[in-house]
Amino acid sequence: MFLPEFFRDGSGADGVTEYTPVLRDRDPTEWLRLCYENKTWVTQLDNGATTSTDAPVRGVPTSSSTLPGSVVRMLEDLDVTDGMSVFQAGGGSDYSTALLCERLGDRFVARAEYDPGLSDLGRERLASLGHHPRVVTGDADAGCPERAPYDRIMATYSPTHIPAAWLEQSAPGGVILASLVGSLGAYGYVRVRVESPELARGRFIDSTVSFMPDRDAPTSEVGPLLRPAVDERQRAEGMLSNIAPAMLSVPSLMWAVQLRLPGTLTVGLKLNGVASRWFLHPDGSWAALEPSLGGTAHVFQGGPRNLWFAIEAAVSEWFCAGCPELGRYGLTVTPEENVVWLDNPSHRIGTLERGRARAT
Repeated sequence: MFLPEFFRDGSGADGVTEYTPVLRDRDPTEWLRLCYENKTWVTQLDNGATTSTDAPVRGVPTSSSTLPGSVVRMLEDLDVTDGMSVFQAGGGSDYSTALLCERLGDRFVARAEYDPGLSDLGRERLASLGHHPRVVTGDADAGCPERAPYDRIMATYSPTHIPAAWLEQSAPGGVILASLVGSLGAYGYVRVRVESPELARGRFIDSTVSFMPDRDAPTSEVGPLLRPAVDERQRAEGMLSNIAPAMLSVPSLMWAVQLRLPGTLTVGLKLNGVASRWFLHPDGSWAALEPSLGGTAHVFQGGPRNLWFAIEAAVSEWFCAGCPELGRYGLTVTPEENVVWLDNPSHRIGTLERGRARAT
């Protein structure tokens, strides 16, 4: 019902991801098998601008059906009981919305979806099952004041921070559950309890839960930053890296680096036959990590400041703190700011804002 068509991802000849459509009408048996796999399926590319009914296409995923295991995990972490009201920020396929309606009843559920087409489609799918929750089309950051206050708020997209509106629309003692994402693509799954309209506090959870990012979050385009960096890389002298490339796949490390280097982007690129990891900052600074034989790597950097040295400093700080997992971090939310802390609220290490983080 909620996944009539989607895209299967795969690597193209040049290493760039391509998306092949999977349609219910074309191969019902294979479609149904894939629907019930515990996997996230992309359901929209480029805000709906890129489509295909046959050949693989390229594009940027903008909506998806999250793997069922994460959906159920998040609903369990939400800890709802009879009579509770829930606001779901983000709709997507509206599978989560349907589960909430089945559990609580339609009048206790509200959801907001940014994309008008997806919002209308979700409303139709829910209605076909006899569910009529409060459905809002628009920016989920603004919440849904008509049904407030809410006992629970759950985000099924990944914002960069917890918006003030969610705090204001929560009942005292309510819970907000969200997977926050930063510029390096590292996610922080957090559960905060609302103490008042001015304060919520909680800890991050050691679990990988991720969704599509906030479409309205301001971000820098990779192309204009990457092109001059690649040109400059041809003339730069490399040096042996103190960080093994495999370390940059550790989620808790990338979360720590992301907090210390707000606004920095990362992208993979195959240059001269070598698959490298690039880091780009809006000020024009860049660094490229290129694997070498024997598990070592060389790094190149350029621009107005030494971005790689800043990355190494953030990694060193993470090691000195005992390589903290996400569960050692916490979040304090007020209408003015989201403060990230380590171990206890007095140890502030960063502030989350719309579209970026700010180191403390």
